[in-house]
Amino acid sequence: APQAWHFRQSIDYSLTANYAVLDLAARQKDEFLYRIWRMARNSIERGSRDTWTVTPTEIALVDSAANAMRQETAAQQGGGRGTVEGAVSVGAARAVDGSLYAKFLRDPAKRDARAYIIPANQRDFPTAVRFVNALRHAGVAVQRATADFTANGTRYPAGTFVVQAAQAFRPHVLDMFEPQDHPNDFAYPGGPPKRPYDNAGYTLAYQMGVQFDRSLDPVTGPFTPVQGLATPMPGTISGSGAGYAFPVTNDAFTVVNRLLRAGAKVYRDRGHSGAFWVDATPATTAVVEKATRELGVSFTRGGQPQGDAAIAVATPRIALWDQYGGSMPSGHTRWLLEQYEFPFTVVYPQQLDAGNLRDRFDVIIFPTGAVPASDQAPRGRDFGNAGGNIPAQYQAMTGRVTVAKTVPLIREFLEQGGTVLAIGTSTALGAHLGLPLRSALVQKGADGTEKALTADQFYIPGSILAAATDTTNPIAWGSAARTDVFFDNSPAFRLGDDAAAKGLRAIAWFDSPAPLRSGWAWGQKALDGAVAVAEAPVGKGRVVMYGPEILFRGQPAGTFKWLFNGIYR
Repeated sequence: APQAWHFRQSIDYSLTANYAVLDLAARQKDEFLYRIWRMARNSIERGSRDTWTVTPTEIALVDSAANAMRQETAAQQGGGRGTVEGAVSVGAARAVDGSLYAKFLRDPAKRDARAYIIPANQRDFPTAVRFVNALRHAGVAVQRATADFTANGTRYPAGTFVVQAAQAFRPHVLDMFEPQDHPNDFAYPGGPPKRPYDNAGYTLAYQMGVQFDRSLDPVTGPFTPVQGLATPMPGTISGSGAGYAFPVTNDAFTVVNRLLRAGAKVYRDRGHSGAFWVDATPATTAVVEKATRELGVSFTRGGQPQGDAAIAVATPRIALWDQYGGSMPSGHTRWLLEQYEFPFTVVYPQQLDAGNLRDRFDVIIFPTGAVPASDQAPRGRDFGNAGGNIPAQYQAMTGRVTVAKTVPLIREFLEQGGTVLAIGTSTALGAHLGLPLRSALVQKGADGTEKALTADQFYIPGSILAAATDTTNPIAWGSAARTDVFFDNSPAFRLGDDAAAKGLRAIAWFDSPAPLRSGWAWGQKALDGAVAVAEAPVGKGRVVMYGPEILFRGQPAGTFKWLFNGIYR
């Protein structure tokens, strides 16, 4: 019945549920323990033999091939429905030729991996160590090579990690390495798709940019179990010269921030993909040697980059937007900046609206949800106008970013030489600044006007897509030519004909009508040729617009450096 609900009732409600769970566990402990053991044993057995994971995509291929065979048979029999000899049952009583089962569902090349090998000589191995520790936190058994070894004709160095499939947590292992394949379900035949409730693709190895090899055969070698959490392999210092050079990896930015705090002069080498360089002094040597031990970063002694190749790096004054009531994307960004030791200040809309931003900051970060498409656009939780209901000590945090008042001050900040990094929906700032770009996710109506694609035409919940990347652009320094990005119904752009003349450049873009790597992407062909990340000059400053969620919940380490490079742009 309707009633006044008090906080004590919520606590009692939770306690009742918790006691019920504990009571059930105590009374049925033998049953639960046996079933846990049985599940673990089943996983170990599956990982010890050839197995196949049947995906919705493969079932659809079987369905399509079977239908084609039926039509061909019907045509040969004069238009009758026909039959397929040697048929077997697959899925929901689908009659298909036995050869299709073998071709699509038992292809030897598509069997499940027996082991995953994470080479120690990859581009950003310290980030791979972080990935391994994510597995370890979940109880996954991981081995580490104590010496070089060979598997499947490839030589791997000591320190390489091996994750065997024959273990209790095999299902989780597959989830972290293999793509998720969400089915295409429809409300009715020929009807609209049933959209996933939440994220559909989350393969962590893809998100973190970890390089790994799948072994379809057992892998043995000089391996030892990782006890507790893995530690980075100690970095090295090689060569001779006046300073220390080190390549662009995620942890390289931690080193840079430590060096700047120590008062060092740090440079980037434009001629070597933005590699960092610092003079060798007693203070910098102490930071470098500590980084080799703690972070696993390696350094090369060499001379300072000269002329136009040398870009000085200064400690940035970073502002991170937030709002009263909280913003999860801002909170995750805050956590990330702390992990990599960036100094920053959290700012709220009233502080932005106070103006004089360039006097206080060099960089402003707007996570998704900060900048609206318009001042009339509907919002989710909006505590910006709660007024007198907010305690006095929090009043300064209220308000919201507006197109009418805040955006002109952001433009002023840019024109005076500031950098703005806008992520996700906050890339609406580009349109407010009058940049020559428009949404790629539109279609022309009969009257020639463009309208946004409906959710029945285009819908990509949290999923992983592949993007081509301009690695010569300073924002993408340290990246591979193809980068996996986390796309969550994110913005994507088409650049105007005058984009190049106005300095608007694409940094990452979708170069395929099927960029999906993991998850679900309905209508993904609309992204073909669309720009994912772009930058443009505005006066003396620069705005970078990241359509995908490059920092999503602190997980996609493969795109962290896009933000970090932007901070030092």
